[in-house]
Amino acid sequence: MKFLITIFILTILEDDPVKTEDTFPSVETPLGRIDGFLAKTNYGKTFAAFEGIPYAEPPIGDLKFESPKPVKPWLGVWKANTMYKCLQYNHFTEPGDDFVIGEEDCLYVNIYTPVNANKNSNLDVIIFIHGGAFMFNYGGSYGPKIIMDRNVVYVNFNYRLGPLGFLSTEDEIVPGNVGLRDQILALKFIKDNIQYFGGNPDSITLTGMSAGGASVHIHYMSPLSKGLFNRGFSQSGCALNPWVIMENGREKALKLADILGCPTENTKIAVECLKSRPGRQIVDSVKHFLPWLYNPFSPFGVVVDKASKNPVLPEHPLDLMKKRKVQDLPYIFSHVLEEGLYPAYDFWNDKYLSEIDANWSELIPFVLDYNNTISPGERDEVSKTIREFYLKDKSVNKNTFKDLVKIVSDRLFISDIQKCARMQSAAMKSPVYYYHFTYRGKFSKSIVRMKENLENVGPSHADDTIYVLSSTINTQSTPEDKEMCNEFLNMWLSFASNSHPKLPDDVDWPTVSKDVQDPLIYAEIRSPDDVVILSDDNLGNHKFWSSLPINENERILTLIKEEL
Repeated sequence: MKFLITIFILTILEDDPVKTEDTFPSVETPLGRIDGFLAKTNYGKTFAAFEGIPYAEPPIGDLKFESPKPVKPWLGVWKANTMYKCLQYNHFTEPGDDFVIGEEDCLYVNIYTPVNANKNSNLDVIIFIHGGAFMFNYGGSYGPKIIMDRNVVYVNFNYRLGPLGFLSTEDEIVPGNVGLRDQILALKFIKDNIQYFGGNPDSITLTGMSAGGASVHIHYMSPLSKGLFNRGFSQSGCALNPWVIMENGREKALKLADILGCPTENTKIAVECLKSRPGRQIVDSVKHFLPWLYNPFSPFGVVVDKASKNPVLPEHPLDLMKKRKVQDLPYIFSHVLEEGLYPAYDFWNDKYLSEIDANWSELIPFVLDYNNTISPGERDEVSKTIREFYLKDKSVNKNTFKDLVKIVSDRLFISDIQKCARMQSAAMKSPVYYYHFTYRGKFSKSIVRMKENLENVGPSHADDTIYVLSSTINTQSTPEDKEMCNEFLNMWLSFASNSHPKLPDDVDWPTVSKDVQDPLIYAEIRSPDDVVILSDDNLGNHKFWSSLPINENERILTLIKEEL
């Protein structure tokens, strides 16, 4: 089985389009001429690809940890035929390989467009923000070979990750969120230039998965993102998820400085010293912030950067939604059945499951990311309560693996995503839609990590994304999988066109209530021809998680006000 899966992974659809050398699609922009290349979709349709267009000056030297600077016009012709990855400590590293990959000079955008598109085409634009816990991955990790079968412009891009993108000294020296500022500059670049690639700058749909989905949600709240897109779609992530807002930013920044031999007396000197260190050395230090395996998976992330003169996130996301300080634009939220397969599929062996079972109170606060948001005196009791609620008196092993996945799913994703949808809907007049994806195709994202194609574990984190954006997972091997691709393309493209997403068989999709106290109404997508509308006031066991003394969202805001 392992041999067959290895062959499958090596031979299925590749992300990199086949580059055709006989014709070079060319676009004239105010920054200069850009030459791309021709590529083909899974079904053989030819499209134009422009990979590696700079949208910012290289964030190196004095620009390290600083807000990005817009790219300047270039001399000659820019050859857009190179895929870039930002420097990162990569979660998906195979045993024996180097965890640190990518490069600091990485702020590039990738644009895909029909071959006959021109500045008068006025096509709908879909932008995708990649996930990866704000720590790893790259824009091109989700490619164009499915979506470009349709008449649309598809765009993705890189942004700085880990400490290079999300270091914060919690003061004016490095307020934080430069990775989000990269995203905002990329959105401005796309808004200003997409017409030259055939896109309509007034019809931009901003999508993202996981950390990308949380990023989309933050752009609804950031005053710096206003007017840069027209509708949004957050898959498997939102601003209230526990791994989004970083705790102890200043402490982490000074710890990083100390690891790299920099003075820690004040943040200005510490950052000056860190700027002199190689980016690779900085990123390699991420391992010191991961106490067990790759957990917690997002040690560097978003902050409320009110110390900045021009903040990305001036207040906590919960407050911004309560005060209705959000862009009033149509929105889709979603989650899949077994979200917790990320990161639980890392634990799929007897050794790691036994470690969790034997050291539950020591390890589960890192896996579930509450080690820094609960008082030490309550930590063990909370860990015990979680175990009793989900596992009763059962051990953690392969027989109870699905129970462990359920814990991770609810805590790290579902409980707060459904809350985000209800609060976002209540904060604006525009419609909000929600779906729950329970379809498991022939292959899944989970097999890459688990090394086994276990259909009974259900659809994994990101298993809905792969039916629209191509990846290393084959979604073309069965008629049903192909039909799911077609139905998801219909959903995405109808939403991008008129803000009304289309469900299979034209099932009427009710919107989320404008009353935050109402149950969540959502579409459950079970297969290409089986969609039902359901209602739930406790999705993700939200009431249980809300009962725990974890200092996040409402609780942390209450504590802050008490301190003031």
